[in-house]
Amino acid sequence: MTNDADVAALERLERQQTDAWGHDGAAFAATFTESADFVDVMGGHLHGREAIAKSLQDGFDTFMAGTRMSAPRERRVEFVSPELAVVINSGNCVLQPGATECRVEDLSIQTKVAVKQDGQWLFQTFQNTRVRA
Repeated sequence: MTNDADVAALERLERQQTDAWGHDGAAFAATFTESADFVDVMGGHLHGREAIAKSLQDGFDTFMAGTRMSAPRERRVEFVSPELAVVINSGNCVLQPGATECRVEDLSIQTKVAVKQDGQWLFQTFQNTRVRA
């Protein structure tokens, strides 16, 4: 049910998120559908691409300025259908300015549901949860 092109497209979508993190809320939000749901690590819920872009940009302009998103330690992609995939990343974190490694207490698991619309993959949901030590 999977093909290399779809796996690569999902990897590019996640790379777009990583590249945008810390400075460009609109570019980060562009990886989501217009009606996406985003649940942050603190349990906050954002609905819609516009809300995601605004909230993240507000954070990037203040308390998340200069932060970076680490690569996950583990990544799993499961295709439910040719147009629906679940992506689970674990062992990743937001790196503070100057940090090179994730602190254990900052590790999280991200669960994302991706949909393929008009030949393009986008995230419909994003749930970020701290790893329990």
